[in-house]
Amino acid sequence: MFAHKTPARPGIAKLVLVLMLGGLMSACGHVPLATIAKLSQFDMLETDPGALRLAVKYPDAIRIPEGGAIMALTIKRKADSTVLMEEKLAFEETDSKADKAELSQELQTGYRLEIYRIPEENVPFFRSFQKHMASMSKSDREKVEGNLSIGVTGCLLTDERPSEIRVSTFLKAAELGGFITLIRNFDLEEQMAEIGGEEGLERCPEAV
Repeated sequence: MFAHKTPARPGIAKLVLVLMLGGLMSACGHVPLATIAKLSQFDMLETDPGALRLAVKYPDAIRIPEGGAIMALTIKRKADSTVLMEEKLAFEETDSKADKAELSQELQTGYRLEIYRIPEENVPFFRSFQKHMASMSKSDREKVEGNLSIGVTGCLLTDERPSEIRVSTFLKAAELGGFITLIRNFDLEEQMAEIGGEEGLERCPEAV
């Protein structure tokens, strides 16, 4: 039933934010306190997937390849972290001027700002996740952990490697009333070091 997956991209840095059923979890300290409070209004079992938007601000030195912005919906058993269900949905870029206008204050020389949405053909997968979780009894739901994670992959365009690559992400949902900052100025190279990627970002295929 839940078999829709997006292939992993080995060797490319990934910035991940996890939204749990009970709130937000992040391994880094770049999540604004105001975001944590605002996300109390976000219910991933009730939110309209068609209205979800992900915005990414990143330097000109890198690119987010097609399929590089991904949402993963996961249910794990709390007792042993066994994955009971997983969906990976690739976002698609949208050229909505209205969405970009909401983030006009983020426009900056040397940076790109791109907006992504869930493709219409992937919306049913998100809704099936919502329906599955909602149909569980309270006792069964207490035994599992539902996560919505957002991952952004990047690759390097230039020969000269920047000393740092700062990326910011923003989320929009109907109940949030607009875009909110998820993670601001997160260093992709720093995360590569943390997960053992000694060589850092790979070169983009078009830059080789």
